[in-house]
Amino acid sequence: MLRKLLLVLLTIGLISPTATVIAAQEKATTGQINELKKNIRELAQTLGEIKGERKSVQKELRRTDKMIGELAGELLRLNSQLKGAEKRLSGLEKQRKPLLTSLQKQAVKLETQLRQQYKTGSQPRLQLLLTQRDPEQVSRMLSYYDRINQTLSLSLKSFRNDLAKLDQTEQDIRSSQQDIFDRRDLMRARSQDLEGVRQERKKVLVAIEGQLKSGSQQLKTMQANQKRLESLLTQIRTSIEKIAIGGDERSFRELKGRLVWPVKGKITRGFGNIRDGIGYEGILVAGRSGRSVKAVHHGRVVFSDWLRGYGLLTIVDHGGGYMSLYGHNETLLTDVGEWVSAGDQVATIGSSGGSTKPGLYFAIRYKGKASDPVKWLARR
Repeated sequence: MLRKLLLVLLTIGLISPTATVIAAQEKATTGQINELKKNIRELAQTLGEIKGERKSVQKELRRTDKMIGELAGELLRLNSQLKGAEKRLSGLEKQRKPLLTSLQKQAVKLETQLRQQYKTGSQPRLQLLLTQRDPEQVSRMLSYYDRINQTLSLSLKSFRNDLAKLDQTEQDIRSSQQDIFDRRDLMRARSQDLEGVRQERKKVLVAIEGQLKSGSQQLKTMQANQKRLESLLTQIRTSIEKIAIGGDERSFRELKGRLVWPVKGKITRGFGNIRDGIGYEGILVAGRSGRSVKAVHHGRVVFSDWLRGYGLLTIVDHGGGYMSLYGHNETLLTDVGEWVSAGDQVATIGSSGGSTKPGLYFAIRYKGKASDPVKWLARR
């Protein structure tokens, strides 16, 4: 039924081919996504236990990288919440100012009305009845005093309402101020925790460098890291084919040379660059820790975890065998199964996975084969 409806809408031009593809993609069920998560989780665990890694410094590197990612992610959320609280406080302050001005004006007006009321005496109606003999004059004067009393009553009611609003606004302001203070205190505490974990990580990196002094050991490590990535990508492709959650292959292929850059920065290691006998299968773009890493195209996240040699890694499937990889991140901001669009933030720049300087590892794969990412990205 859904397919027929999409076909009809496409025929009459109410939806685009891309919208049709996206709608079809959304047919992937929660159960299928959970199955993908389970498969990837099991594979990541298996890869992490290869050759006794459970007892190696790589385990400590993984632990500290993930802790840094969690703490940095919490700081990002707290900062966002703090900005929201500060914006709310600013809005309340803006509400408070006109309320105060209005109450001051109303107070002056009420004072005048009350003085007039006092001058007329406590029994104006009785005085009118005793001193005025003209019935029409009496009627007019009584109506006049009634209007004065009614106006005074309404003014008092409006004053009380605005006073209550001001009181509530000031309570909200105090609550927002306390919320801001609490979040700032929590951010300071988390920042200290983060710095502590970073110091731990430095010690781990020193231990790793000690193990990789010989060139042959470095070569073996890099080969093992690439092998892990190949195994991961193969399993992901198999899982995707089984549950059919791919993206728009044609759209991705047709945008070659026009994809948005995942980050702005200098390429410090290019595609195919040979180091220690191993060709680099992506590019490394320098950047400041914590800066945004953006998806280059619409797709679904199929991996979001730590992988040896690549650190905190996000992989986005774009359909038809096309995938984009974002590694060495500090924080991962998406989970397996989530849809992303070009320009959406998926992570933040970091140095996880053993890097000594912050930067983004970015790669594009087609059916498992590495392709030069620069040829896919827009010229700059």
